Amino acid sequence: MNLLFLGGSITDCHHSFDPENLGNGYVRMISNALSPSDPELQISNKGIDGFTAARVNGMWKSLPDQEKERYDIVTVLVGINDLGMWMEKGTSRNTADQSLEAFLATYQELICDILDFCIPKLILMEPFLFDRPAQYQLWMPYLTRMNQGICALAFQYGVSWVPLQQRLSREAGRLGTDRVTVDGIHLTEEGHKILARAWLEEAGLSVE
Repeated sequence: MNLLFLGGSITDCHHSFDPENLGNGYVRMISNALSPSDPELQISNKGIDGFTAARVNGMWKSLPDQEKERYDIVTVLVGINDLGMWMEKGTSRNTADQSLEAFLATYQELICDILDFCIPKLILMEPFLFDRPAQYQLWMPYLTRMNQGICALAFQYGVSWVPLQQRLSREAGRLGTDRVTVDGIHLTEEGHKILARAWLEEAGLSVE
């Protein structure tokens, strides 16, 4: 099985400094879970810290066609860097509403292009935030709209959708926020475990 993961820093997790190119987050955990039963497993982590939807789209388009055709599952987790640009004054010329519309158009373009290569399974993972620091509470209404838009695209194109916001918030409430996130966006080891489990369940590859 050949897997590709696209996204920002949560996917990246310093994979460029890892000889196996997996990083130290949920992508590695997925690899650890699947490797014992699939000796031919191949995983490409192409997440890059700071990537927006447009840059993820550009990353996908830059790959050789023969490489794209080899993937059995492509996974996308992107959105928080876009949201940060909209919400931090002075970093975007557009209004937040205009930026959201452009984001969803870019995301739709990415979905269509991936599906053009007859990828057997496309998994879209929900961007997420925590309510601390308090400033992120102001981002939540736009995050909700973003996720509603991505979920609608997943439904429209018949691809997989992994809801994460409620799951992570629930676990933060149960375990304590600091057990799940280091800064309200990035995840602890426990937080990455939650993502890995959610991905394995959606992919139908859950293991004990």
